[in-house]
Amino acid sequence: MNIMNMRGPRLMRVSDLFLPVAFLLASLLGRGEAAFGLFVALCATKIGSLATADGLRAAFATQPSMKYVQGSALVALIAQLPGAALALLALWFIPDTKVLLPLVPCGMLLNIEHVFYEYLYAVGDRNSASFSRCITAVLALLGLMLCMSPHRGPLTFVAVDPAWPLITCGLSALIGLFLSYALGGKCHPVPNGEVLRRAPLSMLQATLYPALAIAALALLWPGRFNPAPLFVGLMLYEACRTPFRRSPLESRGMNLLLLAVGGMATLCLVVFQFLVKIRQSGVISMTCAALLIAALCALALYGSIPRREQP
Repeated sequence: MNIMNMRGPRLMRVSDLFLPVAFLLASLLGRGEAAFGLFVALCATKIGSLATADGLRAAFATQPSMKYVQGSALVALIAQLPGAALALLALWFIPDTKVLLPLVPCGMLLNIEHVFYEYLYAVGDRNSASFSRCITAVLALLGLMLCMSPHRGPLTFVAVDPAWPLITCGLSALIGLFLSYALGGKCHPVPNGEVLRRAPLSMLQATLYPALAIAALALLWPGRFNPAPLFVGLMLYEACRTPFRRSPLESRGMNLLLLAVGGMATLCLVVFQFLVKIRQSGVISMTCAALLIAALCALALYGSIPRREQP
């Protein structure tokens, strides 16, 4: 099977938004601590595993047959265990993050599910891939809703019980495994390092927006950090994600959208941060800041500005 001969995928996958939406809904329903903790654990395991789950999309695009696709997926799966170990080690030594250690296995399981999600897309079964990611988002939201009581105010991670997210994330990984085994055809993997060669760019794509947004929101609004705006920006960022930089023609519409969103976010940030003071001014300002950061990151990593041809 030649992956390159398959019908070209859409640049935007709606299913990429399902998990950010689940995090956002959990935050809006008073489970911001759990949603933010699980998201940080997910990002930590991504970094530890060299973002191999995220890098599969680019690796698959260059591979000529299913045996190499399966080999890349196998390498990505193997990378998750040491990735989780490195995440545990990092969170152990970073101040005030030890409370997130029980959520690291949940982040690893979500990364494993991500491998199966990308694999289902690679075999050409977009509907099953979207279904798998939808189930993952629903289960993640369920786990976040059950792991703590509704809470408003400053983040208090001690209130989070990691048992429910662990169960629901484990079910997500098992469902992804079942669908991949049932629909992926015969398994004859040829392990290869293509996904590892994609690691530097994949790690940058996976961590640039979260790192900048969390740092900016925490520094600009100390003591008032709210994870919901972070996930609003994440939705915009994920909507623009592609394995490679878009061509000037492909990025034209995205550039206009990002410029419009960035301009409106900047205007609203100034208005609600300095001019208009209402009860929700802080949350609106944080949301605008997150959208602005997401637009800039998406434009830098996925956009392409056409060059004028010399006469």
